[in-house]
Amino acid sequence: MSTKRKKVSKSCVFCRRSHLICDEQRPCSRCIRRDIAHLCTDSLGSNNPGNADLDVGNSIAASANENSKMASFLAQQPTFVSEHVGSEFSSLNEFLSMLEDPLLVNNNSNNSSNNNTNTHNNNNNYNPTLHVDNVERELDTATTSKEHFFLTAADPSTEMTPEDRLKLVINAKLEAGLLQPYNYAQGYTRLQNYMDKYMNQSSKQRILKPLSTIRPAFRAIARSLKDVDLILVEEGFERMLLSYDRVFTSMSMPACLWRRTGEIYRANKEFASLVDCGVEDLIEGKLAIYELMTEESAVNFWEKYGSIAFDKGQKAVLTSCNLRTRDGRRKRPCCFSFTIRRDRYNIPICIVGNFIPIS
Repeated sequence: MSTKRKKVSKSCVFCRRSHLICDEQRPCSRCIRRDIAHLCTDSLGSNNPGNADLDVGNSIAASANENSKMASFLAQQPTFVSEHVGSEFSSLNEFLSMLEDPLLVNNNSNNSSNNNTNTHNNNNNYNPTLHVDNVERELDTATTSKEHFFLTAADPSTEMTPEDRLKLVINAKLEAGLLQPYNYAQGYTRLQNYMDKYMNQSSKQRILKPLSTIRPAFRAIARSLKDVDLILVEEGFERMLLSYDRVFTSMSMPACLWRRTGEIYRANKEFASLVDCGVEDLIEGKLAIYELMTEESAVNFWEKYGSIAFDKGQKAVLTSCNLRTRDGRRKRPCCFSFTIRRDRYNIPICIVGNFIPIS
């Protein structure tokens, strides 16, 4: 026998407008997930759905007024349309802060410990009944979003251009949680952890410096990007991987492809042999390119990459490096060239490297 859900007396303006179940808290959980918590307010017209638009306008106006008061702060910490771009830019900001004060790395570790303690304390207030209710609402929302995506993808009646229809379908797929932009912030975190563990302070500073110079160019391009734009970029990246699957198979020269944060996503068997690992270990970011280089070679790569990352006039660099086997026991001196592939917004989407062993 099913239990009837508790009816919420008031919905926020966005849940009411979308005809979705809202919860009692403000901001509600759905607005928090959509990154519009600052706009979440009670709907003034409980019996008149038409008032929702007025509520939204009032909320946006109030938010705009608040943002005017924070103008000086936003000048240093810009907000982006996409939360994923914002996360990546924040990571670059952290790198810049570490250049100015290396001790911040230790402070961040201490803050993480404090946050873990607070999380443990909050878990003591765990309410099983509330949790089950929240899970039910999440399942209903996910089901509704997925149904909307399938209906949108299957509906040929809407008269629009193929490009507009593609955007409509991708938007629906994004809302359903079936397609997401790549989270590069995790890549920067991985790089930072690797440097902290295996590199001396001088090498870390040399790597952080070129990465911090990328910030102005990245900010200028990425500020207007939306998640949908980043999804189109990610789709382009997947198509590129398919192309390089064929290219690498026909090459006798060791080669691999990695994202702009270093995670390797494709390599041929010649490169795998060079670093003593299987080809299956060189996909989906299981290893990073800097993990297969000596410290000095990794520094050299990041310095050269940072200097031309956003320079349309240059995309290929010829240099040398010392690869090392996965177990770190042997070095492999190589002539090394890498080519930067950029997306439609001139942001580096991947780097393709070729290696010629020097006997």
